[in-house]
Amino acid sequence: MSSTALSHLPPASQTPLFFRLDVRSQRLVALTDVMQTPLHWLDEPRSAWPAQLPDALRLPIEQALASGLGGKLVLRFAGQQWHIALSHEQDAFWLICLQTQRQEPIADLALQLPRLSQMASQQQFVADVLRGEPGIAVARTGQPGSLTSVFLRGANSQQTLVLVDGIRVNNGFNNAYDFSQLAVDNIERVEVLRGPQSTLYGSEALGGVINIVTKQGAGTPGGSAQFEYGSFGTLLGRTSFAGRTGKASLAADLSYTQSDGDRINSDFSALNLSGRARYDFTESFSAALLVNYLRSDDGTPNDRFTDDPNDRTKNENALIGLTLNADPTSWWNAKATFSYAHENGKFAQPAPNPPFFFGDYASNLLAERWLADFQNIFTPADGHKILLGGTLERSTADYRDTYGALDRAIETYSVYGQYEFTPVERVTLTAGGRVDDNSAFGTHGTYRFGGRFTAPGTETIFRATAGTGFRAPSIAQLYYPGFSNSNLQPEESFGWDAGVEQPLAGGKFRIGATFFHNDFDNLIAGFPPANVSRARTFGVENFATWTPVTNLTLRAAYTWQHTENRETGLTLDRRPEHSGSVGLNWDIVPTVSANVTALFSGPRSDMDYSGWPAARVEMGSYTKLDLGLRWKITKNLEVYGRAENLLGERYEEAYGVPSLGRFFSAGAIVRF
Repeated sequence: MSSTALSHLPPASQTPLFFRLDVRSQRLVALTDVMQTPLHWLDEPRSAWPAQLPDALRLPIEQALASGLGGKLVLRFAGQQWHIALSHEQDAFWLICLQTQRQEPIADLALQLPRLSQMASQQQFVADVLRGEPGIAVARTGQPGSLTSVFLRGANSQQTLVLVDGIRVNNGFNNAYDFSQLAVDNIERVEVLRGPQSTLYGSEALGGVINIVTKQGAGTPGGSAQFEYGSFGTLLGRTSFAGRTGKASLAADLSYTQSDGDRINSDFSALNLSGRARYDFTESFSAALLVNYLRSDDGTPNDRFTDDPNDRTKNENALIGLTLNADPTSWWNAKATFSYAHENGKFAQPAPNPPFFFGDYASNLLAERWLADFQNIFTPADGHKILLGGTLERSTADYRDTYGALDRAIETYSVYGQYEFTPVERVTLTAGGRVDDNSAFGTHGTYRFGGRFTAPGTETIFRATAGTGFRAPSIAQLYYPGFSNSNLQPEESFGWDAGVEQPLAGGKFRIGATFFHNDFDNLIAGFPPANVSRARTFGVENFATWTPVTNLTLRAAYTWQHTENRETGLTLDRRPEHSGSVGLNWDIVPTVSANVTALFSGPRSDMDYSGWPAARVEMGSYTKLDLGLRWKITKNLEVYGRAENLLGERYEEAYGVPSLGRFFSAGAIVRF
């Protein structure tokens, strides 16, 4: 390998830097993210990178590549600890990932994230990127813009924690997160941690954690403008900017989208602003500022038995986060995060309200969260990593509707720790614990254990985890007048999983399977609510990827999942027993690419609320076929088109609210 093939590299950062190396041509391509979108060829740079990769990093990488084994390197340079993952993609190609301190094993992220994010280039919303991934079910209550829930390993939307750059964004009033308006704008990648994760992340992390990682400015400053028009009067306008100058970097994105929908009163519009700025004061100290803002206005026709002509939902969300990162010594990394989240939701239901003809109803919610987190990672010796941290959180909700009002606050103080032990190169063991003290219910503890082993020779990966999770009762459940219970205790879960992953054919083919089992206890149910319910989920998550040639990738995922309400013996609503996806990414020629994805969902149960009492029903299975095409006409101009639900499947993810029919759109991107 050429000694200059790795000669350029952006400054050290906690954001992963991805490269693909062609050993035969000695060409190293920088990737904008793990989705593997080329940024430019490093041996033919458009402009010089701010820093060069020194011998202290380059030589160990070259030695590892020459051995043909790849794997993970941990190197110390410039006051920072570098985690370097070398993944043998094909006979003559390597995926190289460089990153400074982080909690998760970098090899896991480098190998697993491409399967999640390859769909993103043809999708507008994060929820659609997550569809069909192992262990994930998505339920949208009708058209785009409608309430969208994500179920991770059978846990409900209140039991899945959502983060943006590590900052929690679940609603402070009901603990849930609505994915309906979360666009892919300015998002670099999506990380999914499955199974109970409360040890590091606290409340809501029973089913797992979904972390949205925003883009970070790098390279020569530049921008883009995008315009798209499609079926049902759908319009998208977007502009973005990213770049780095000296020690400062910025990535920002502003977009506006609107659509009429194909039902009465199903229109929606959204304004989305996202930005991330960073300044490196020294090699060992940096500050990053995150700003997100979303404003949406959606028609709410409810189910097809209602077709309400004038109900409206309006939301305004804002998130501000400041992260300070420092390396006080060669063995100590410290990070402090301060954030403020604001959510203002308004719902108006003016009369008449068919078919029940109720009178006017309106609600107004202002939910806020202040959070401070201080985290330390100590590496006192090779093979030993200790993580210690603490969190202060205050959540408030001012909620008023036609029937009542509340104005309450909950404070939580937490301490947590995790020990990672690598006795030998191919074995990693972890153990962690956490204690949360909540002003509403008192003290609660969680724990988690994990292990990973990579077999020599076959490179088979074995992994297993076991741990507990919890969800604190929400402000709504604790304090809403007439429908609450101030004595509620946390919902709890115990989960374990065991999986195996195997690369074959020199890394061209990769297959894996994970069995998981979760028990949920102390679940909150009923009116008024009480800790009276239990549930169980278990199943197998499977995936396979195949890259027969460098410009073609095939992927498949399948999940078998059993869910059970242990009080009634019935399955949990809106969770299919069988689901999966198959997809194809094909670079037809260097300037033209195609993406095809087919999603499958088996039958699911739900409740029919069109009569009284509500009746249990079963929704049928469906298959959804999506297609995307892109043509890069010049280095500054790209056109694209996409088709969703190409087969015109009529289906419902929530009973009584039809999903969108066939959808076509076309657009253009101009880069400057």
